[in-house]
Amino acid sequence: MSEPVNKKSKTYHNNKWKHHQTKKHSLENGLKGFLCTSNFSEKGCVREAYNLLNTYADQLYPQELNAEIDKKTPAKDITDELNEEIQNVNTEAKSINRRFQATDTGAKNCVFIKTTLNDPTELATTIANEIFETKEQKTKDLLRLVPIQFVCKATIASVTANIVPLLEKYFKAEKKTFGIVFNRRFNNSVDKDGLIAEIAKMVVAINAEHKVDLKNPNIVILLEVIKSWCLISILPDYYKLKKYNLLELSIKKDDNIPQTE
Repeated sequence: MSEPVNKKSKTYHNNKWKHHQTKKHSLENGLKGFLCTSNFSEKGCVREAYNLLNTYADQLYPQELNAEIDKKTPAKDITDELNEEIQNVNTEAKSINRRFQATDTGAKNCVFIKTTLNDPTELATTIANEIFETKEQKTKDLLRLVPIQFVCKATIASVTANIVPLLEKYFKAEKKTFGIVFNRRFNNSVDKDGLIAEIAKMVVAINAEHKVDLKNPNIVILLEVIKSWCLISILPDYYKLKKYNLLELSIKKDDNIPQTE
């Protein structure tokens, strides 16, 4: 007679397998991409972000799109197609080379979409500028689409070490006015004033002619702290582009619509 099935063990292994299959990508050191926020549907936010990013990326980087097309051979029989599908079953392997990939931040209605693009700022700024000029509303659930140039641990030592290449890129030339914007979610351990003071000293050390302007700076140094991570960007026209709030960018001057985040 066969041995009785251990239901508890079977349930445990099924749950363990299911958990493995649905495991979300998480923030990690060195990522770059886009911080996406929503007040409504997180799923809708991600869907709209994917559509927007892919559409504009295909326009900005047609060489990448052509390279993908060239990889596809015109003559494939059903066996080749089935074999290709089998090779693509492992979604973890596929996501490694995916141009955009949603990543869990641990904060509600706040998603990070990592990218393999060299410069997420160019893509997000292109989208924001077009919406600003045309006043065409392109999203409903996606509010902000903020380019992020580097992710690191949310400590003064880590941030000041990793921000050096970005500061040198943006502040080595002519004098500029700058502001430092610090936002935090689920983190009370970072010394906000201490971090801002350290970064301001680093900017002035690069060029003593740079001046702080909190109202209308040429460049904003953005620090978005989420739990134990700090998302860093240096962004010209941050306030002109409404902090990359796509809905606010689409509002016409004569529209009497209350502003969102």
